[in-house]
Amino acid sequence: MPDRMRMTTPTAAALIAFAVALPLLGACQTTPDATTAPRSLLPADAAPDTYWQGDRSQAFERAYVVARNPQEWTDLWARVGDPAPVALPDDRMAVAVFLGPRDTGGYGVAIDTVQQAADGIVVGYHERVPGPAQAVAQMQTSPYAVRLLPKVAGAAKFQREK
Repeated sequence: MPDRMRMTTPTAAALIAFAVALPLLGACQTTPDATTAPRSLLPADAAPDTYWQGDRSQAFERAYVVARNPQEWTDLWARVGDPAPVALPDDRMAVAVFLGPRDTGGYGVAIDTVQQAADGIVVGYHERVPGPAQAVAQMQTSPYAVRLLPKVAGAAKFQREK
């Protein structure tokens, strides 16, 4: 064999080990399945009467609210300052984010994701904040967002997204 094609024993051993290990590493990889991947509880498009948001509520502080029964639903809407727009369906629950008082307009909140986790749900939301040069109404606001979703058991964790 010519010198340029000769392989040293350590190099050959390393290549053989790599060739054997590569398929094994691929077999060890896992892909999310229905039992481990978070499941979204929100449809791609919100149907009418399943999503409400505004810049005026009666909330005097930041609050995260979950309503799973008619009394909690009524209490949630009392925090908004309006009567409940619809009755809470038996197979539904609601999640809400209240930002509390803001000194000007331009603030808002939206619930973007709700994922089912092993021990409950994770509610993802984002806040809208006015820019430094943005013209805003000089009035106090108290933004809120409410979403209806399929009823699930467990605790709710609210997570602010960027």
